[in-house]
Amino acid sequence: MQSLADIDQFDKSILELVQQDNLQSHAVIGEKVGLSTSSVRRRLERLREKGLIYKDVSLLNRDLVGVTLIVTVTFARENPDVFRQFEKRIESLPEVGQCYHISGEKDYLLIVGVPNLQYYEEWGIKHLMSHADIKRYDTIVCFSCKKFDTQLPV
Repeated sequence: MQSLADIDQFDKSILELVQQDNLQSHAVIGEKVGLSTSSVRRRLERLREKGLIYKDVSLLNRDLVGVTLIVTVTFARENPDVFRQFEKRIESLPEVGQCYHISGEKDYLLIVGVPNLQYYEEWGIKHLMSHADIKRYDTIVCFSCKKFDTQLPV
């Protein structure tokens, strides 16, 4: 996998631009960074092949789709096998948009999107409360999003 240390300023400029709008044509990007269209195409291909760009997506407006929840999960016992099983289970749940293994009193932080709170109550019982190794889970309901940026500094 490639790291930011392995790329030049042209690649960094390209990465900044595609994080803002990955539908820009190679020609437009080339004009902005001072490279030819074919050079931009080759560089983007290489950045994808090396894993620095790992996915191209369209982001939906979460407010128009449902409710966003921040869920922290605490396990009764910390065990690598239990954590791996939990992570594997979480990967299969479409409601979980993000999952972070975190430090502190809590073990995991989840960003969960559901149509409504009744759906979440049933989902939580099925997928979290029924997990024998989970000590507790706490839920924060997001009323509104004041900042959401997927762009990473390069």
